[in-house]
Amino acid sequence: MFEKFAKSARVSVTCAQEEALDAGARSITPGYLLLGTVVAADGPLSELLDRTGLTAEAVRAEIGVSPPLGDQDADALKSIGIDLEAVRASVEDRFGVGALDAPEPKPRRHHRGHMSFDRPAKKVLEAGLREAVYRRDPSIELEHIVLGILRSDDPAVVTMIERHVSVAALRLDLEALLDRAA
Repeated sequence: MFEKFAKSARVSVTCAQEEALDAGARSITPGYLLLGTVVAADGPLSELLDRTGLTAEAVRAEIGVSPPLGDQDADALKSIGIDLEAVRASVEDRFGVGALDAPEPKPRRHHRGHMSFDRPAKKVLEAGLREAVYRRDPSIELEHIVLGILRSDDPAVVTMIERHVSVAALRLDLEALLDRAA
């Protein structure tokens, strides 16, 4: 099926896999497909998603992926009396060096090292393919993947999108983008 994917759509699937691996997920879900698409989007699609509030940061927050604490976070905590280095030292004194370090997650992978898609994510990709076939588009673009996500039977991802924009409005905007590209 991936031979019909445009380069940008392939990149979005790769981004989804990388995001899922980084988060320690067991498989790629529709939420990670949305995140991968948002990360890979550029031009008019990126502008549309930004305008609706479906940014990489927003989607990461919605699916529960948080970036590690950085220097700014440590400085902010220090300003209210919490010294992260002192906390780490105290925990390591009591429980041993590396006690705060999470063990590496072991995601399920196929024989080539690829993370597997969960059932709803597979349905999203199939729905994206059906969208392209229905429209008689020559390849599966990022917009088709988002249209597939809108048809998802994963209520969490649809509810997440609905918090930012109505599914019907987003569908119309995506179809307009595809029409302009054709």
